[in-house]
Amino acid sequence: MRTVKRSAIAVAAMLAAQAAWVVPASAAPPPVVTVHVDAAARGRTIPADFLGLSFEADQLHRTWTDPARSNVDELIANLGAGNLRFSANAVDNTAWQPDDAAPPPAWADAAVSPDDLSRLGALAAATGTTVDLGVNLAHRDPAAAAQEAAQAQERIGTRLRSIQIGNEPNVYPLVGLFGGGERPQYVVPQQYIPDARAYRDAIAAAAPGTPISGPDTAGGAVGNPLIDPHLPAALDPWLDAYIGAFGAPGAALNQHYYPFVNTERMGFPQALSDAVGGLPTVDKLLSRETSDKQEAFLRYFVAKAEGAGMVPRISETNSVAMEGRPGVTDTFGAALWTVDYVMTAAREGVAGLDLHDHIDDCTSYSMICFADPAAADAGAARVNPNYYGAYMVGRMTGGAVLPVTVDGDAHVSAFAVRMADGTVRVIVDDMERGFDGTVRVIIDGGPGGGATVQRLDGESVDTVGAATYAGMTVAADGSFAPGSASLRAEDGGYAVRFGRPGAVLLTVG
Repeated sequence: MRTVKRSAIAVAAMLAAQAAWVVPASAAPPPVVTVHVDAAARGRTIPADFLGLSFEADQLHRTWTDPARSNVDELIANLGAGNLRFSANAVDNTAWQPDDAAPPPAWADAAVSPDDLSRLGALAAATGTTVDLGVNLAHRDPAAAAQEAAQAQERIGTRLRSIQIGNEPNVYPLVGLFGGGERPQYVVPQQYIPDARAYRDAIAAAAPGTPISGPDTAGGAVGNPLIDPHLPAALDPWLDAYIGAFGAPGAALNQHYYPFVNTERMGFPQALSDAVGGLPTVDKLLSRETSDKQEAFLRYFVAKAEGAGMVPRISETNSVAMEGRPGVTDTFGAALWTVDYVMTAAREGVAGLDLHDHIDDCTSYSMICFADPAAADAGAARVNPNYYGAYMVGRMTGGAVLPVTVDGDAHVSAFAVRMADGTVRVIVDDMERGFDGTVRVIIDGGPGGGATVQRLDGESVDTVGAATYAGMTVAADGSFAPGSASLRAEDGGYAVRFGRPGAVLLTVG
């Protein structure tokens, strides 16, 4: 992997800038928030491939998936060994096309060829990731899906984690209303199960041993506190039917989740969008209420999966459904939301999570995106602020989750893990606009001694498109090698000063 070349003077300046955020306990004002970490009570381990990215299936035909033709492979690899999912809404308008020279079917907006799968295999190998691949369900062709799965098994190899059949079958009638193309009219899951079974049987015959995950049902919230708590009940029939038909110990149960939806992009008048809460703001993203409702949904889903002996995965997710909202989902505040949400999922027992990305839309919730067609042609992607949030979370994968308590009035979340080498890593995420004080981190039963600190920072939670991590930004070629500042332990803890919202990663031991 390429590394960033910086002079000794530049590195020293970077570390000094980070250190400016760290205040020795003796000089700091009385702590407003105290974080206690129980380093002796280790919980479940966050899987190495926990953190993933989700893309639309029609992107498989794009040249950026070739590691030799863009910087996207470097940007993905920076996040750590994770997962790549290609499916989403586009999968049900995308055709399997064994002969790349043949015209696609009239109904298809895009096609996937064997060469596309070869590039995907190369991308997975270059980035150290696994792959979840979606196949078209809307046009009910199990034989075509089986051929695609067989080619994926051959060309992606052991990195092929699963095949997903269709996308969000529980909302096919709704997708059709909004111009999403032809979909089967599954009003109840009992109409979906026979089609899914036919696909599974065909795939098992053509690509034996390839896992199949599902049902990839749509789920989430609209931002209305009177409506949101009741929405999971609509999922119960679908998840229960899938578990009853296909559940097996160790198999993956897939679910999608967005805490908000941009109803304006669905064609709602603004007044109606405001009434149902469908126009989220940065402050809504960063509120306690949003953190609480996300936690409640994640607990519901994990309990559902584990009750069936299955592995819970949030296979498509991000902040605001319908491609986000400019000025909200592309801000520094969205980066802090990413840290809180993704780490909550890891703490609550989600085994894998794929953040959805619209790579051609930098005003969306995309972490990796092309600023314009010329950048896409050149394979020169850039990152949004939430990329740095995901990078911070990626440092926690492979660690065993530790119990954490947070005492204080500010909306500050904290998460901790013990890594395999015995070091303890703690993330403190300050999402409170008005908090101006110190967070004191106390690690009971930990390794003690000095710590290193990396800070996720931005000028304001409202800042669009800009953030820094450890005082640095990703280079144009995608390379990224942030340093860290030192932090001494004093009076049995570590004091970190916050003058504005931001997040820090402490590594102790």
